[in-house]
Amino acid sequence: MTSYKVELEVATQIAFKAGKIMRRYFKDGQQRMIKVDGTPLTIADTTINRMVIEELREHFPDDIVVGEEESTGGYGTGRRWLCDPIDGTKAFTWGVPTAMFSLALVIDGRPTVGVAYEPQLEMLYSAVMGEGAFCNAQPLRVNSDSLQSGILATLSSPSRIRNDAAYLREFIDSKVDMAVFSGAVAKSVRVAEGRFVGYLEEMVNPYDMAAVDVIVTEAGGMLTSFDGKQLDYINGFTGAVVTNGVIHDELLQVINRSRQST
Repeated sequence: MTSYKVELEVATQIAFKAGKIMRRYFKDGQQRMIKVDGTPLTIADTTINRMVIEELREHFPDDIVVGEEESTGGYGTGRRWLCDPIDGTKAFTWGVPTAMFSLALVIDGRPTVGVAYEPQLEMLYSAVMGEGAFCNAQPLRVNSDSLQSGILATLSSPSRIRNDAAYLREFIDSKVDMAVFSGAVAKSVRVAEGRFVGYLEEMVNPYDMAAVDVIVTEAGGMLTSFDGKQLDYINGFTGAVVTNGVIHDELLQVINRSRQST
């Protein structure tokens, strides 16, 4: 069995360095800009992304880095590190502490090592495929709650909730308790630690989900595309359904019904 101890140690140290940068710029000096897709970008995003590339180049010079803001290559097979320097940049610019750093080693399309760091609360989530998931060295486990008894996290854009997500109306009509805030990683790790039963989002990308994929899976949860297929880290994807496993089929059925009715 291959050991990924070194990769996990390096990823963890990078996460702590990213956390220091996030804390430095959290309250002010963010130099906020708006990207072409309408999402915000700060100096912390670009500084962290550059640091990640430099650190990984030093330790694993042959590996490719795919970052949200800067990359050394694209998706594909082999060893690729997928990084979101600040997931939940909107929250970061608002001064709301749900923004997180995430970094994952994906090997031939399989998330193998993942770390996600919440610097304001100093919560480090980590996992290695086949070795369990942890938060600050304490084991993580998804809950076994139903959709009706648990909390479902979802997208945070008011316009997309109103215009694009027909399936959300069924959850609202069914009085499902929903959490709506910025940060795909923050919502996903709360599935892994048993706080939420699930999270679904149509606009997330591989660099958003790679780290939490291995964390949630190792905590006993499940991730797929909106079509119920395995997430494709070789060619890329948009959208993911993250659950405790108990409600996964139920969510996919609701999504399928909403698509058929539109």
